[in-house]
Amino acid sequence: MIFPSAPARPSLLAAPLLGLLVGCGGGEAADRPNVVLISIDTLRPDHLGCYGYGRPTSPNIDAIAAQGGLFEQHISSAPWTLPAHAAMFTSVPDSVHGVVDAVKFRLSEDFETLPESFQSAGYSTAGFFAGPYLHPAFGLGQGFDRYVDCVQTVPDGEVDADNEWSMRDPVLRASHHGVTNDKVYGEWQRFFSGASREDEPFFAFVHLWDVHFDFTPPPPYDTLFDPDYDGPFTGRDFFYDPAINAAIPRRDQEHIVALYDGEIAWTDEIVGRIRHDLGAAGLLEDTILVITADHGTELFDHGGKGHRTTLYDEQIHIPLIVHYPGVVGPARFGGQTRMIDLGPTLRDLAGLPAVATTMGESLAPYLRGNLAGGPDLPAVSELMSVGRNLRSLRTTGGKFVVNHDNGGSAWFDLAQDPGELQPLALSAEGAGPGLKRLYDEAAEEIISGIERAPAGAAAADVPASIQRSLAANGYAGGGDE
Repeated sequence: MIFPSAPARPSLLAAPLLGLLVGCGGGEAADRPNVVLISIDTLRPDHLGCYGYGRPTSPNIDAIAAQGGLFEQHISSAPWTLPAHAAMFTSVPDSVHGVVDAVKFRLSEDFETLPESFQSAGYSTAGFFAGPYLHPAFGLGQGFDRYVDCVQTVPDGEVDADNEWSMRDPVLRASHHGVTNDKVYGEWQRFFSGASREDEPFFAFVHLWDVHFDFTPPPPYDTLFDPDYDGPFTGRDFFYDPAINAAIPRRDQEHIVALYDGEIAWTDEIVGRIRHDLGAAGLLEDTILVITADHGTELFDHGGKGHRTTLYDEQIHIPLIVHYPGVVGPARFGGQTRMIDLGPTLRDLAGLPAVATTMGESLAPYLRGNLAGGPDLPAVSELMSVGRNLRSLRTTGGKFVVNHDNGGSAWFDLAQDPGELQPLALSAEGAGPGLKRLYDEAAEEIISGIERAPAGAAAADVPASIQRSLAANGYAGGGDE
């Protein structure tokens, strides 16, 4: 259902444009705009119409994108939910915020998170989440007046100080079953209908989980894109069922993808409802509406499935759409942007002061049209969980990947090999050495970011181990650390 609308930088990760040109640009808007940040878990941009997908999975998102700014190459900090959302809220790479794994880690309260910035500015803040890794036990509830668990697969008695509950099989399986979009939307409605809009603006974080496996969308979305399938696969237990693998017949793989697309279409309906609510209340013009994701997922692209397994683009390339009438005009940006740029951008668009610890860059000057062209920023992604220790440096033309467990590395020519099927050695002709130099520079900046970061609670042990890992591979200076 479609709902009616109502320049050169001194360093790779620094933010020279942060806070500049606040309040400038074409058109007038509310002095203090509302902010609705929608994070659609596990959403691949190449399955959205506005990013070129052939199926009509996203009519509401496409309509929003047609009126706002769309970033074509937006890159996540991580291929899974917890560190990616921590980076979204802190605007620093995963190694710096330290929440790189689920057990024994939580976000330090010394970071000023994105919700905290808006809360300090007098905004009413609320968050609604439906996945276990958004649980407040991980520290992601900081700055929310209301932070509502819309799935509740974890009884209060199960939550332990080390967050060991988060990796228990019953919790993970339970969180993947069922439909949660309607619960999240119900909580959004409850908040929105009671928001005191005359006295204070609001910041709302809406986390939509249903696109995450299992791929079991409700009718009519379960048969929307593959009504004639009569095979054995239902999309349930997608990640855990070994029978679902890259060796199954192509027809069965196509059905799995159709179910994934059905989840997107179901979630797109919820996005349309939220936009309709804003329009019906006369607030669409005074609201910064953002649609993004935490990570993507593999659908047999490299012979695997799911996420939290690699740093290929199907897992770290995510959408970013910013809708703000009167300030952000219709525009598409082909250059690369990063998860850590979102926080500075929203603070800038809303006129909030910059945060000293951020390592991202505001994209607002581009969205306002104050800077010609568009951003093109090298992106660091990391996976330090489930026995993997991978980092990558991606540009619009290439990607350099390092396995810090064995010191191995490879690079991909994304212009010639966009599917990342042909890893190249540094000795191969091309951009490899240049990508490695950028990687080395980014690694040094991460070390500096760790040294500047506020001391963490459970995350305090992470920086030292990461420094040792980087140093052991030649990416930091000598010394005891």
